[in-house]
Amino acid sequence: MNALVVPDRRPCRAESDLWRLPPDGRAAQLLRSRVSGQLSDWCLPALGPDLTLIASELAGNAVRYGRPPFWANLHMLSDPGRPESVRLIVADCGPGFDVADVADSWRLSGTTDSGRGRGLLLVDALADSWGTAVRVPLCLTWADLATLR
Repeated sequence: MNALVVPDRRPCRAESDLWRLPPDGRAAQLLRSRVSGQLSDWCLPALGPDLTLIASELAGNAVRYGRPPFWANLHMLSDPGRPESVRLIVADCGPGFDVADVADSWRLSGTTDSGRGRGLLLVDALADSWGTAVRVPLCLTWADLATLR
């Protein structure tokens, strides 16, 4: 497995190595470090604060709700008709979840006190777009951030 790919019409200009994440609390810390290093290599350190927070949430959710093994990588997406963006993908072997169900829980409760999906509420606020895709046996959760912020 070289890269995790969520279908997209935009060409991938660059991608990181595929990172295997440990099946415990160290996953978030390791992914933050890898993301920060890759953004530095791509001369995009300004994305670091938002993307490392997103990385923490996605890695934490994968370990908490998914099943090992856990993987992640970054793609730099470009298309002349759209802004260039960086996509973080985190994968696990869990069943996945419905983004609409999580968003409905925010809307229906009127608060994030329900304890469900609060981390994804941060992802929703910080990412330009995000979602999930199930590609058996993987559940891929991804988030895009435009490189010009």
